[in-house]
Amino acid sequence: MDSSFSTFPLADIKGFNPLVSDYLKEKSELNKLYKYEVSLNSFETIIKDKSKNLTNRKVLVDTLLGQYANIPTSTLVTQNIHSLLNENTFTITAAHQPCLFMGPLFNIYKIAGTINLANQLKAAYPAYNFVPVFWMGSEDHDWEELNHTFVHGHKITWQQENLGGAIGRIPTDTLQASFEELEKIIGKNNWLEKIQQAVVKYKTFGKLTHFLVDEIFQEQGLVVIDQDDASLKALFQSVMADEILKEKAIDLLKENLEFLSEEYKVQANPRAINFFYLSENSRARIVRNEHGFEVRNTSIKFSEEEMMLEIQNHPENFSPNVILRPLFQETILPNLAFVGGAGELSYWLQLKPIFEYYQINFPALVMRNSMTQINAATERKLSKLKLTPELFFGDIDKLIADFTKANVTSEISLQTEKEKLNSIMDTVAEKVTAIDASLLNNVAAEKQKMQNTLENLEAKLLKAEKRKQEESINQIKAIQAHILPNGNWQERVESFLPNYIEGGKEYIQSMVDLANPFLKAMLFLSPDHTSKP
Repeated sequence: MDSSFSTFPLADIKGFNPLVSDYLKEKSELNKLYKYEVSLNSFETIIKDKSKNLTNRKVLVDTLLGQYANIPTSTLVTQNIHSLLNENTFTITAAHQPCLFMGPLFNIYKIAGTINLANQLKAAYPAYNFVPVFWMGSEDHDWEELNHTFVHGHKITWQQENLGGAIGRIPTDTLQASFEELEKIIGKNNWLEKIQQAVVKYKTFGKLTHFLVDEIFQEQGLVVIDQDDASLKALFQSVMADEILKEKAIDLLKENLEFLSEEYKVQANPRAINFFYLSENSRARIVRNEHGFEVRNTSIKFSEEEMMLEIQNHPENFSPNVILRPLFQETILPNLAFVGGAGELSYWLQLKPIFEYYQINFPALVMRNSMTQINAATERKLSKLKLTPELFFGDIDKLIADFTKANVTSEISLQTEKEKLNSIMDTVAEKVTAIDASLLNNVAAEKQKMQNTLENLEAKLLKAEKRKQEESINQIKAIQAHILPNGNWQERVESFLPNYIEGGKEYIQSMVDLANPFLKAMLFLSPDHTSKP
């Protein structure tokens, strides 16, 4: 399934994240927030720098083999896992939490971009191996964000009580109702049968998500890693102790946050302690109290000595928040680049001082491509109206007004008349000044009234013209509903499932071929799919 497409720079899309827009434009003031320019040539240096970190490759590989023990993956994935034992193998990583049925389209685009970048690096640096990795944040507990998906505009919600703990640990036995709703929307097919079988086989949502991601991307060699693992947490114990006992991150990030807050919105503010405590059905904040530590909204308490013992004996009970999860990831993996969306890059751009303090190499921050799929009906409307898709990311009312004015059947602007009125009233003011200057306020008031009258009349003319162009305006609104469903970017709302069910593995490969992150663009994909970038 090839794809014809057009591109538009992400940084130029109206409403795009201002910080990341300036990052993509390489604004010099932001240089201190990152380490590498994003280009193929940069990776020679990144490889040398990351090689200085001591990655525990044996624990990494043993952990991955354990996590894949019940996942029937491809030979390529298995080879990629074993290759991580070699010092010349590095990773390219994307990350996300488990979402119902893989969530919105951007999850697919993000992973596809990670694989695309790994493939480009293999071609450019044949002496090294590059493994694409999906880091699964299964400890997330933002239930309202993760428990639903949209398929053909229909919202499917997982009817499961919010247990409050790590979402990856939630049992899958309550998914049947959501599965039946999905089947009603898209009908029976082989992929849904696989999902239903997997729901029975894999008892937790994290394991189910691992299976689904592997099933979709195993032919491209993607390796999935679940961060909720005791052996991986054991490699992070020194940071756990340092952060919980000494509260390091909040001080390390102070200067960066002050700098960012002058012009941008801070994406994620650190807390005094940036770890949660994991227990059954709970992922709650650790806070200091006068006796040592407590876990919010629980009865769990520790003295300082007890906390040290807990970190040493049960590192699996500690979960980094958004401030320290990136450091955990980069400690575990021989990673060169992180591929993410605007929100992700916004908080990564805060974090370089933490990496410098712990002497873990700060990776290249790669903005994934976004994609908007244009169906045949929308493409016909755009062609007929002589409009381009990127226009719909701005103010729709302004777009309609501009379109109406540009396609008027008769003159509706009263600008000439307004200018004549100003000239006449200026002459009147001169005469009034010569006779009685106290009357100037009356002149100004009358001038304003007449200006208001002309503006009101102009608005009525525009409204009348809109009625004459009602069919075109309705088409503009229909285009917007397709490009921005529910007023949001298509990739942030719609599921990948209809495309995958129709196109299968060819669809996935076409997304990988298209998702070149060096483009830094929004790709508008046409329905005829005839060429590649």
